[in-house]
Amino acid sequence: MFKINGNHLAFIGVTGAGIALVAYVLFGPSNKPKSTRKSGFCGLQNLGTTCYLNTLLQSLASCPMFVEWLDQQSKSSTVSYTLNKTLKFLTGARYNDDGILSPIELVTVLTKVGFHFKPNLQADVHELFIHLFSVIEDEAYKTSCSLADCLESNGNLIEKGNIQNSMKIVNNISINVYNPSKAEGDLLENTAVISNNILNISGNIVLQGDRKLLDKNQNVKPSPFLGYLSNNIECSLCHHKLSLNYEKFYVISLSLPEYPQLKIELTDILDQYIKQEKLENLPCTNCDKNNTKTDGKSYIKSVKFGKLPSCLCLHLVRTQYSKDRPLKRKDFVEFPEYLYMDKYTSVYDQLSKLRQSREKSSSEPLERLRGNKYTYRLKAVIVHVGEHNTGHFSTYRRGTTTDHSRHRCSETRWYFTSDAHIEEVTLQHVLQSVFYMLFYEKCDT
Repeated sequence: MFKINGNHLAFIGVTGAGIALVAYVLFGPSNKPKSTRKSGFCGLQNLGTTCYLNTLLQSLASCPMFVEWLDQQSKSSTVSYTLNKTLKFLTGARYNDDGILSPIELVTVLTKVGFHFKPNLQADVHELFIHLFSVIEDEAYKTSCSLADCLESNGNLIEKGNIQNSMKIVNNISINVYNPSKAEGDLLENTAVISNNILNISGNIVLQGDRKLLDKNQNVKPSPFLGYLSNNIECSLCHHKLSLNYEKFYVISLSLPEYPQLKIELTDILDQYIKQEKLENLPCTNCDKNNTKTDGKSYIKSVKFGKLPSCLCLHLVRTQYSKDRPLKRKDFVEFPEYLYMDKYTSVYDQLSKLRQSREKSSSEPLERLRGNKYTYRLKAVIVHVGEHNTGHFSTYRRGTTTDHSRHRCSETRWYFTSDAHIEEVTLQHVLQSVFYMLFYEKCDT
């Protein structure tokens, strides 16, 4: 049997050290995290308790619809443009040599528009989300020139002919300025041509300055995160609608059950969110006309999704007060990879009534006519470790894809990101996390 003596061991050790030294000289050290190289996107430098900003950026980068929308925004929209530049490093479109990006440029821009980054004081990612999208909305709807600038002194407007070759002057063009307080876009099945802070000019008109991304109705195309809640008060006896209004949202805040439970599902919390409420001491005037006794208890208030966004963001309120002291609840809430939102829409109630009438005359299921129109796929999960005012935010997010398809197999890889650290994880691991915010994107139908 071959035996290794001390001289042999010394020779092997010296030889190994020499090989390692040669490899170091030839190839040099690598400060780039291995997991970062494999993920295809950058990590983010923590600028001092800015983990909440980093988690939001990684989450937004995992939503292709939002990234595509940002690509269409004007360079004059400072926050949107800077955000888009930052997200390029988080989608794999651009890359740093060391695999770590400093978000200092975006921090500087956000500071100028009123968000205060305080050293050694952690802010809330949900509050940052609301502030960020408020600024983005203002930028998207802000015209680059005033109405006075667009009009000539004689009241003429510039008509778009061949933009590269000629411009025509047209007189007496009618201009309609829409009410900015009203909702915009389609309310599910019902189309409402309403814009927000936008001049809708009849005729083939181009305003001088940057042109915005417009939809088919020549209104500024809203952010994919914009949706509308429908608030309805209806009589349960005669179905007379007392009021119906729409309230816009970018994120939905959901509440945990009052007391901890053994098992909580996201769908249960959504069911509670849209739960109907019976109103007291509100008589129905329509029933009174028909001499129907209601005792002022026939009205039902309901909240449904009037227009679901393309990118759905859900926020779970985990702060609960006990004896005037804020405490963080750490309940695990089960959430799915695919979320079906049809039953939470205002159209679903109408379909239910139609189903009842069809059941009397036909056995054909109504679902065959409609299908699951509002199916969402999970894109990112923000988690928080610590107590209500201290701790650390991190993100689970989907990997990048080399093409523009939003739901290809290349997107099935999941990564845990914590500032500069990136580590590949399984979907099962993601679904076991105690989430604070969820990001879903509507599937192609």
